[in-house]
Amino acid sequence: MIQLNIIDEKTHKVNDDLHYEVTRLENHPIIIVDEVLENPHDFISEVVSKLPMQYNDLHKGDPDEVFPGYQSKLHIDLPEVSLLIGHMIQKCTDFNNIEPSEVKVSYQVNAMHSDRDVNRISIQPHVDPAVFATVLYLNPEVDAQGGTSFFKHKGTGLTNMENVYKPYKRTEEYWNFKEWVYDFQDKALDQIDNDTTLIEDVWEEEHHVPMKFNRLVIYPSYMWHTAVMKKGWYTDKTRTSMSGFVWADSLGIDVDAE
Repeated sequence: MIQLNIIDEKTHKVNDDLHYEVTRLENHPIIIVDEVLENPHDFISEVVSKLPMQYNDLHKGDPDEVFPGYQSKLHIDLPEVSLLIGHMIQKCTDFNNIEPSEVKVSYQVNAMHSDRDVNRISIQPHVDPAVFATVLYLNPEVDAQGGTSFFKHKGTGLTNMENVYKPYKRTEEYWNFKEWVYDFQDKALDQIDNDTTLIEDVWEEEHHVPMKFNRLVIYPSYMWHTAVMKKGWYTDKTRTSMSGFVWADSLGIDVDAE
């Protein structure tokens, strides 16, 4: 008999009493909400631990997906988590006319090790093709090291808007970045330690959010960011988190509008 993994809403129920804080970089909000899930250990044991995971091979998969580890998309709804994200976007950003219950979020679980050789491009800060991104840290406190950092690129600043605002591709910042990409491409696939202290010197860290178990971070996904990883941190256990993405159509944005 096949044993199906049927979950109930208790595994992803959001806490009733939540506290948040907002940091702004050039008016771009980074929102932190702590103790998000009421039963985070159940969520890990019943959902995360039972997901099939596959290594993201840069040479075989999506050429725009360079995450140096294991990934799996979540094909379940997390209505309370999505409602929380929609509410925080409405409350803390310029999208104050949205209806939080109509914000759609897609989720995936990411896991990676330190002390592994990865492609050089994989450790560079990046942007995601969404309007907002989220990360929920799932490592217990005893294993929680690093976090998420936000960067400036010497040629473009804090952001790369090409995925959310078509006219951005006519700006000087965009072409400065494309020039850097052209110069970088010869070494992009070189093997290097999965250690973000080795990123290229065009990047300057502007803000760091420390990892904390059951902490949710919400931020504009067009800001340069990366998971912080150092040698020796996750040799046996993985750095595990759940990412979420809020797409332009969910917020009523036409990315092709002039």
